[in-house]
Amino acid sequence: MTTVQILRSWWRARYPVYTLGLAVGLVMMWLPFKTFQDNDAWGRRLRVDGVPAQAVVDELVHKRRNTMHLRYESAGGQRQAEVGCWEVCLPADSAVQIWVNPKDPGDFVTDFGVLSGHRGRLQGVVGAAGLVLSGWMALAVVARGYERRRDRRRHDWQRQQRDQRQGQFVKARAGTKRKPSRPHYGQQ
Repeated sequence: MTTVQILRSWWRARYPVYTLGLAVGLVMMWLPFKTFQDNDAWGRRLRVDGVPAQAVVDELVHKRRNTMHLRYESAGGQRQAEVGCWEVCLPADSAVQIWVNPKDPGDFVTDFGVLSGHRGRLQGVVGAAGLVLSGWMALAVVARGYERRRDRRRHDWQRQQRDQRQGQFVKARAGTKRKPSRPHYGQQ
């Protein structure tokens, strides 16, 4: 096997890997959307099945992301939790209506639809990685297509050049003078 044949076989083997990488990247991009839908469904379920309670905003923290620290009573004890505030940020000592999961007192939804804790961060990172992966794989597939097209053109050009050389050689041989054949004595 020549080096060119080995390299071509590697490219052929990589093509399914590119397609698989593209599929994995698309699934990774789908994960944050699925998580968002699941969180919305869980918030709606908590509003129906959860125990209503009143929470008070202890403090509002402005770091990279705004966060409200809430204090509330549930299951006979005082609880504290964080809620990310993207759309609604309340000042300290504000009252908030929440619905608490009876099986897990640390799990609740606020009246403005935000679940306790910071849910979906990891899925967001996975989704961004999936976007990068699927983009790279799509570019690799497109680049491979262009390379095959270029190789096909080069091969066609090389074949055309070879055919022209062979044609010139055949024409050159056909036009050469041959030595006249010797006359056979006795025949005329």
